[in-house]
Amino acid sequence: MWENILQLDSDLLVFLNGFHTPLWDKIIWQITQIWIWLPLFALFLWLLWRHYHKKSFLIFAFIGLSLVFSDRSSDIIKKTVKRPRPSHNELIMNGLHFHQYEDGTFYKGGKYGFVSGHATNGFSLALVLIYFLRPILKRHRWWFLLCPFIFVYTRIYLGVHYPSDIICGAVLGVACATCTIGLYKLANKQIKND
Repeated sequence: MWENILQLDSDLLVFLNGFHTPLWDKIIWQITQIWIWLPLFALFLWLLWRHYHKKSFLIFAFIGLSLVFSDRSSDIIKKTVKRPRPSHNELIMNGLHFHQYEDGTFYKGGKYGFVSGHATNGFSLALVLIYFLRPILKRHRWWFLLCPFIFVYTRIYLGVHYPSDIICGAVLGVACATCTIGLYKLANKQIKND
């Protein structure tokens, strides 16, 4: 059964990775870069500061904490599980499409890919932002979930993560966000009681 699940994971990756064109190759490569998202994050931080004022520094600290939780936990799992990325798996890598640099080399990511740090960080950050932005953006805050979904699809498109790396990374990101929000509620309650 486990072999069937792994085969399905590989087959799904090959299928999803196969939808590429030269134009999308350029767009997807840019989307996967962190700098492209910085203006959007700056806008979120400005909205938080404008709404929460002095309390925003505590919120910024917890946003940072969620990223530390998610980044460290995904890194620990990668180093413990040591599952090679599909881009480093000789059984599947020849059937995948990778981003090609101008010098002719290919982007293949680090050696290990389970769980996806992009998925963990993306979902953790999105859920924490949704929580803190809820009084500002009301019903529209759920659109923020599109960002991590787009962000993590780039990893499959680039051939550097299996779908299971993404799914498990997203679950871990939700867990990290839940812990962060719980700690924030405790800290906020403590501050109000003092």
